[in-house]
Amino acid sequence: MKFLTIATLSLLASTSIASATEGLALSQNADTIQEENAYNYEFNRDEQCQGYALGVARLGIENPCVKEEEEKVVKKSTVNVLSEYTVYFDFDESEIRANDKAVLNDAARDITKYNPSEVRIAGHTDTRGSMAYNEVLSASRADNVSDYLTSLGVSNFVVDEDALGETNLAVPTGDEVKEQKNRRVTIQFIR
Repeated sequence: MKFLTIATLSLLASTSIASATEGLALSQNADTIQEENAYNYEFNRDEQCQGYALGVARLGIENPCVKEEEEKVVKKSTVNVLSEYTVYFDFDESEIRANDKAVLNDAARDITKYNPSEVRIAGHTDTRGSMAYNEVLSASRADNVSDYLTSLGVSNFVVDEDALGETNLAVPTGDEVKEQKNRRVTIQFIR
């Protein structure tokens, strides 16, 4: 009888350990399954949205599959622009040219006149040079324009700077092409 009791206790203990081990494995699997489901959802969503986007684009319907980051870009581009000014730069330069200072003087005058809620300053480059270099160059151009406007009395708190490098070209070109119209800073007044 003593042997039967020890055997029964041993069996119960091993069953409890096995149940605990299985429970741990199930909880770990639940996390893994949850991660896999999230991945599969995103993958399937992206795949389905690609086909859906083609259809709705033709009909002019807003795409419900747009992700959060894309929504910000869309919202940013559909804002009410009151006025826009553009200044151009010499190749590989971020210094404001003398004849473009007149444009910035007009912009500063209009900013103080219209008192917009936001002033967007976006630096651009052409495609000559690496993308990383062009991003730094476009940031330097935007900084110089912002500093110049600030020196004319434009308040810093309404200024929003972007360094767009060789993205959003005014004149589409191939890589490593010098193009004056792409080497620019745009200043937009946002309502």
